[in-house]
Amino acid sequence: MKNYYDILGVDEKATSAEITRAFKDLAKQHHPDRGGDKDRFQEISEAHDTLKNSQKRHDYDTMRKFGGTRQGGGEHPFFNEDIFGDFFSGFGNEGFTFNFTGRNGDERIFRNVRNQPRGNRNVQVRMAISIKEAMMNNEKTINYKLPSGREEFATVKIPAGVQHGVTFKFSGMGDDSIRNMPRGDLMVVMSVLDSDGYTRKGNDLYTDKTIDCFQAVRGHEFNLKLLENKVIKVKVPAGTQPGTLLTLKGLGMPVHKTLNIRGNLYVKIHILIPQLSAADLKKIKDL
Repeated sequence: MKNYYDILGVDEKATSAEITRAFKDLAKQHHPDRGGDKDRFQEISEAHDTLKNSQKRHDYDTMRKFGGTRQGGGEHPFFNEDIFGDFFSGFGNEGFTFNFTGRNGDERIFRNVRNQPRGNRNVQVRMAISIKEAMMNNEKTINYKLPSGREEFATVKIPAGVQHGVTFKFSGMGDDSIRNMPRGDLMVVMSVLDSDGYTRKGNDLYTDKTIDCFQAVRGHEFNLKLLENKVIKVKVPAGTQPGTLLTLKGLGMPVHKTLNIRGNLYVKIHILIPQLSAADLKKIKDL
């Protein structure tokens, strides 16, 4: 198991503020858009994501403390009937009986009978937004239908730069068909769609621009409207070849709001060769 405290370089008793401060310092050094190592940055982000959340940190610390087999005999603290119940959940309503011999030679018999419902199910819905919408924080209200047929509503707060496929979990907002049992959860799966002439790969944006061959030879400057509706000027160097990618650093998708880190924008240049008259061709020949 990875030691997230060592990865961030903090003490195991570090406060949430100390953990975030350590993450920011390391992120500035190792973010790929600043020349850092992608795997190292991912490891730092994973450590921060776990330790900044009190529940995740508690679970992580518990697993670090009790994750291995206890010394001096006895069974694994997480080796219990619930684990077997989940593992053999595919056995259907007939249930199962499982004999297990412990480390001390004592025989344990686990029984699990599937004639009782395990609980209400989770409900999964998909929400689609454009990459233009994903450039900023959003809040959207969705309605969805429960297995019971009743309609429900949920407000989803979407952070800027949200990735395609990310799932937001809303506890206790799922199926409620089985009375006197906790409700399932609502799982909102995000679909982030290309739009406005832009496509997305990771945190980078891509778009196309067509110029004529004379502009490519002489050099050219054009206006480009970004997804946040800002207009910038883009310079095409003289002698640009077809398929050239112009890199506009820091104009891609938001990555980290606090550190103001964004991906890059790449403009692919296409060159159009116009049909010329005989007179035009003679002029070119005379050049």
